[in-house]
Amino acid sequence: MRLLFDRYTEEEYEAGTVFCVGRNYVEHAEELGHEVPVDPILFVKPANALRHGSYNLIEYPPLTKELHFEGELVLLLRGGGRNVRAYSPADIIAGYAVGLDLTMRDLQTEAKRKGLPWTVSKGFDGAAQVSHFIPFEAAPPFEELCFSLWVNDELRQRASTNQMIFSPEMLLPYISQLFSVRPGDMLFTGTPRGVGPLHVEDKIVMQLHTANPDDVLLDFHAHVAEWA
Repeated sequence: MRLLFDRYTEEEYEAGTVFCVGRNYVEHAEELGHEVPVDPILFVKPANALRHGSYNLIEYPPLTKELHFEGELVLLLRGGGRNVRAYSPADIIAGYAVGLDLTMRDLQTEAKRKGLPWTVSKGFDGAAQVSHFIPFEAAPPFEELCFSLWVNDELRQRASTNQMIFSPEMLLPYISQLFSVRPGDMLFTGTPRGVGPLHVEDKIVMQLHTANPDDVLLDFHAHVAEWA
């Protein structure tokens, strides 16, 4: 899948690995009753999970009664291989997007209770929803970025990058100790507090913006439908 930018750039990327960071916001860890991590918590979503564009369809999976949204800032990575030594966001990031880490919460909770992997709850078709990307060079500095998420016109999540526990400069060296980071890989940077359930016919809107919510950098829309 070729990754799309919302404006012209000479760079082109094919979609690679979808890396995800868990519990990267203190208040989200607390709302789920978890300890705040000392080291990054990582998991990976398979290629079939990716849906990419400004207007996406979310199919409600048949195995769950608790499909939850988790809004996140998504980074498009420039690559670097193993043992990346990044000193600034420009070394790491080719573009920014917003996205949804969709989770079958009931299946995840049961898997955790049994001490089993929870790939099924995070890796089903469409579980990684990603907007178009804005090129790094066209965006404000990383520390000025914020995002918001609405479900059926109700604001459910809003966060800024300065609330993250682990910054990109911390995450990429950590990830690349064992994973080769390639151009086109993506990084879901974690969700803030406010996650919750989705239902068929729900409409989701996300925006990437600066500290001023009216200064919108990109929009993303999704609609929840029955599993086809």
